Amino acid sequence: MEFPRWAIPAAAALTASGVLLTACGQETGGNQKNTSAGSAQQVQQPQQPQQPANEPAAPESPALEVASVSKLGKVVTDGEGRTLYRFDKDTARPPASTCLEECATAWPPVMASQAAVQVKGVDESLVGKVKRPDGKWQVTLGGWPLYRYAKDQSPGDANGQGVQGTWYAAAPTGKKAAAKAAEPNQPPQQNEGGGGGGGWAGWTTIKVRQDPALGMIVTDGKGRTMYRFDKDKPKVSNCFGDCRAKWPIVRFNGFKKLKVSGVDKSLISFIERKDGKPGECQLLINGWPMYYFAKDAKAGDTKGQAVQNVWWAVSPEGKKITAKAGGGDGGGYGGGY
Repeated sequence: MEFPRWAIPAAAALTASGVLLTACGQETGGNQKNTSAGSAQQVQQPQQPQQPANEPAAPESPALEVASVSKLGKVVTDGEGRTLYRFDKDTARPPASTCLEECATAWPPVMASQAAVQVKGVDESLVGKVKRPDGKWQVTLGGWPLYRYAKDQSPGDANGQGVQGTWYAAAPTGKKAAAKAAEPNQPPQQNEGGGGGGGWAGWTTIKVRQDPALGMIVTDGKGRTMYRFDKDKPKVSNCFGDCRAKWPIVRFNGFKKLKVSGVDKSLISFIERKDGKPGECQLLINGWPMYYFAKDAKAGDTKGQAVQNVWWAVSPEGKKITAKAGGGDGGGYGGGY
């Protein structure tokens, strides 16, 4: 399994201390037991890494990676998947930053450290740094200083694109990422996953939205509704085979690649599936396994609500919502599936 560069120092420290990382990216001791008798699924809870007393945190090494955003194509991100931007009022020849004070609060600069910038998918010869007017060093790409946008909350967000006609996501060449022409009549992909939208399949993103019929419900970063199944039990999935094909699981990709908004993070955990590839994990909210409905063709659909009276949308507290959906009952999937 390939770990993102920003996770490698933590992983190395855990290995040296005799603690192993599971395939879902979580800590587990060698004597951990299965919490469900007769089940091959394992429940994992996050553990908070402890910083040794009086030991300063190691300086972070900045990272530049490349990811795909549906409307922009390939853009440069930091090591946590956040979109990076360039500013038209800056200059690349010579490199110079003009974003200070309030501007730098809204657009935090990507600061350079003494450590080399870690790159993946970016030409190293384009990467440099520039001294800001405040005396600190900032990472540049193609000569352009790089920034994050404070209003981007999840991996795949590109809310800063085109702001004031001067801010643009950075392409891997250092140029501006250009908006791609929309393809008509293309519904969102129905593959299993919990990505934050725009091709961020490696992330599990959890949000909430107001549904006119159901109230506040849990969705992923693309706005796809999540469901729970009455035939499951807390921390145990009973949806396999044909059921799973019709109700794809919401995959959990580790707490290092989790973005949560509107749901208490203490309610988030996972199980390791016993019917998939080794290390394949499913998201739990308040102990209940989460699924999508294959007939939900677009963001906002709730066609899975109340199917066979056993499938339900989920509240931010992880409880089932039993109100009638306004988008249809998703008929045609009998037998409770």
